[in-house]
Amino acid sequence: MRPTLAALLLLLLPTLSSAQGAAERQASERPNILFILTDNQPAEALGAYGNREFETPHLDRLAREGMLFTRAFSTNGLCTPSRASILTGLMPSQHGMHAALRNVLPGYPRDWVAVREFRTLPATLAHRGYRTAMIGKWHLGRYRRPALGYQHWVTFSEGHTTDFYNASIIENGEEYEIHDRHLVEFFTDKAIEYLVTHEGDAPFFLKLNYDAPYFLPPTNMGPDPKNPFYSKYEGRRFTPFPGLRPELLEPFPLLGDRGRPRDEAWRAYLNGVTLRYGRMHNDPATMLNMAAQNEMVDHHVGRLMAALKEAGMEEDTLVVFSSDQGNLYGQHGLWGHPISTTPTFMVDTTFRIPLIFRHWGAIEPYRRIDMVVSHYDLMSTLLDYAGFGDVEITGSPGRSFAGVLTGDRIADWPDEAYFEHEESRSIRTPLYFYTKRLPAFGENELYDLVSDPKQQENVAGNPKYAETVAHLDRKVTAFFERYSDPRYDLWKGGRPKGIIYRPWLWRELHGDDWNPIVESAAPFEESAR
Repeated sequence: MRPTLAALLLLLLPTLSSAQGAAERQASERPNILFILTDNQPAEALGAYGNREFETPHLDRLAREGMLFTRAFSTNGLCTPSRASILTGLMPSQHGMHAALRNVLPGYPRDWVAVREFRTLPATLAHRGYRTAMIGKWHLGRYRRPALGYQHWVTFSEGHTTDFYNASIIENGEEYEIHDRHLVEFFTDKAIEYLVTHEGDAPFFLKLNYDAPYFLPPTNMGPDPKNPFYSKYEGRRFTPFPGLRPELLEPFPLLGDRGRPRDEAWRAYLNGVTLRYGRMHNDPATMLNMAAQNEMVDHHVGRLMAALKEAGMEEDTLVVFSSDQGNLYGQHGLWGHPISTTPTFMVDTTFRIPLIFRHWGAIEPYRRIDMVVSHYDLMSTLLDYAGFGDVEITGSPGRSFAGVLTGDRIADWPDEAYFEHEESRSIRTPLYFYTKRLPAFGENELYDLVSDPKQQENVAGNPKYAETVAHLDRKVTAFFERYSDPRYDLWKGGRPKGIIYRPWLWRELHGDDWNPIVESAAPFEESAR
């Protein structure tokens, strides 16, 4: 019988006196790093970013106690690509992941991991003396063994979450089932267990990957009375979103533009998901469910911060909170990820992520930073903050903003972020959101974020903005010319790793022999770089 967390804490805490713990922590000159990553949570789902309908008191407090970035962006609108970018500092057209992996990986090598050939954040830290741990959602390939430099490993067998309360768990080689227990609570318990058992001089890097709030079917469709926060929101009325955009519910046709049959399995899957969106849109029970899942995450982040304080680790630990990407749940009359329409929809809610840093005594509290930053900047920033600013991340467009965290200014920061989603590539500046599309896939788009912050009017064809369009178009072209890897650049016939959701689009463009790559690459070797 597995010991309960409470029993484990009672056994451990007497052996870790505050004096002993302080002495051991002072032996390390490097900060611990606790990186909390949520799933499909847009910045606008947090009170700290202006939401007045969902309650997030613990995350709002975390933001007050640290530094909140108002203009932080993901590199992609799907889980696997964005998570790969966080760990490598690379764009999807560099690391090769353009879509979220399926839960089952038929035909893949037994050791297949999405970005094993690249330098990664956990491996780099582990090589320099950090103890590394991954707890929660993985979704980057084979999950039974630790990968990419992680040493401690607790995950579940799913990528897409189909049930918050029942899962098959893999914990450092041991497999067991959990039932009738929310995964956010379970993963938080495991993270607290890791914190209170951490001993020795080596600092830790703990990546806690929640699989919530998610905001997708089936977990968020309709009511969820099991969630303890669901009853709290019953009776509340949420501001309705505009009516569904018709293109969201247009079925993907059986034949392509050239009369070729489409991939029937993916066509059926995408059509099934979009039909569920129609049932969820402005549905009161669904909105209650999403508010409850959002607060479930908030509540357990609060538990985790309390445990960190209780263990005396607040001054030794940099806490980072973010999300893999946003997810529309009615905004613009849209739902889900950009692939829900063709061409893909590209809007702020998808790519604008929460990003909060807190480190007692090192990062000044009550700070809001408006500079534009990206997921591809995080690896450089965290390595720099930990004292490893000389590490080269080959090919990365990212830069360190670690100096900003400690009060410095970066005079030449470009204040722009780039992201991509298959046939759509975008640049986001403080003033504009511009999307360039592969010819024949759809129109380019420009939104003036000063006069139109909600992105209601595409002004790309307005002569008044002709110079702006030309300037931003050149910047998008130059960025991807510089950084894309031809092997994975879909625009130039490159192929994605593992999976693509609309393969027929690319076969029509590049030929019937165009297929994703599923071979394993040779793993990155630190000693060789």
